[in-house]
Amino acid sequence: MPTTTSGEYQLTREGDLAHLKLRGLFDLEVATAVHELLAQLHHELGRSYVLCDLTQFTGIPADARRQVGEWNKTHKVSGGAIYGANFAMRTLATLVLQAVRLVGNKVDIEFVPDEATARRWIEAHRAKLLASTGGPHVHQ
Repeated sequence: MPTTTSGEYQLTREGDLAHLKLRGLFDLEVATAVHELLAQLHHELGRSYVLCDLTQFTGIPADARRQVGEWNKTHKVSGGAIYGANFAMRTLATLVLQAVRLVGNKVDIEFVPDEATARRWIEAHRAKLLASTGGPHVHQ
């Protein structure tokens, strides 16, 4: 499980999953690291999931929002679960996800209360995806 840690985030690879524990802003550095890992996972495995801990998330600057939008025009995430976000940060994250959907990326993201629930949601989503494609390698 390779892990990248900075003062503001911890990003861990777990199979086809990128687990982000964010402390503070989802800034351009964090966005770049997450996007690089998700692209690598999708390239290697044909699928990629993101699990986000937003218990200490404080916002996303305009440049990072732009990068999220641009990245999602040409990349795909299989699904994701977000946990620990308070009402204000959940609202902000929802707005960013709506912008992603507007550029044509119909990614399934679920907000849940805790990590255990998030992991169960991802497992169920992964099982459904694998069953619909007939195997572990999904090429979209």
